[in-house]
Amino acid sequence: LYWMHSAMRAHENPALDVAICLARQNGLPLLVYHALSEDYPYSSDRFHAFILQGQRDVQREMKDRGIEAHFHLARNGDRGPHLRDLTREAAVLVTEDMPVQPLAGWMERLVSRTDTPIAMVDASCIVPMQLNSKSYRRAFEFRRATKELYEARISRQYQEQQVDCEFYRGLLPFESVDLQDVCLASLVSQCQIDHSIAPVADTPGGTRAGYARWNRFRIRGLKQYGERRNDASDRGGVSRMSAYLHFGMVSPFRIARE
Repeated sequence: LYWMHSAMRAHENPALDVAICLARQNGLPLLVYHALSEDYPYSSDRFHAFILQGQRDVQREMKDRGIEAHFHLARNGDRGPHLRDLTREAAVLVTEDMPVQPLAGWMERLVSRTDTPIAMVDASCIVPMQLNSKSYRRAFEFRRATKELYEARISRQYQEQQVDCEFYRGLLPFESVDLQDVCLASLVSQCQIDHSIAPVADTPGGTRAGYARWNRFRIRGLKQYGERRNDASDRGGVSRMSAYLHFGMVSPFRIARE
């Protein structure tokens, strides 16, 4: 079982690649699972729409790579502890290593309620977190301590895993939602979240929108970043990539290389 949550992409995704490897090496089918809950902090139409737009891109990418994936949206008539139940049935759970709340709390509860081995994979850092033997209080201390590892890794091309494993085709405890031809606003309206916070029209979620914004900044704004970044009124002075990096809709490895 691969639980996707903070690396919402089908490319340059180490957690997905680990899941493919484990499935192949053990002769077991792979279930790729992503879900959108209603009970994360500040859940609203804005966050839900952004994540659903991102998941729509993920589904296209997965299909292009020949990967079967399933998405569950918690909403009226379709709720339940599906991650817990799927984990209990799995030989192993693979997911991203993201030690921040609420994900850290969700992982602690999952560990306490299942006996399934869990592999957590860093899909966000040029220098994986587990390679650091200590924490640092100052940014320059961290940069100095990881300089050699960073320089050795930043230009390394990502090698995608060959998709040569079987996929799970059994019964699922939820409706697997295909987002390609559905009205996302209609789906969001069925969720018990804050509907007073509207989506941001000029910042759609997804890999395509994320890379489009990155390419514009890389061409037009990156060279002047050092001079313009502290001017809060200058929208072109910064990349505005935070949301896409936060949810892993773009590859931080590709951004760093470029």
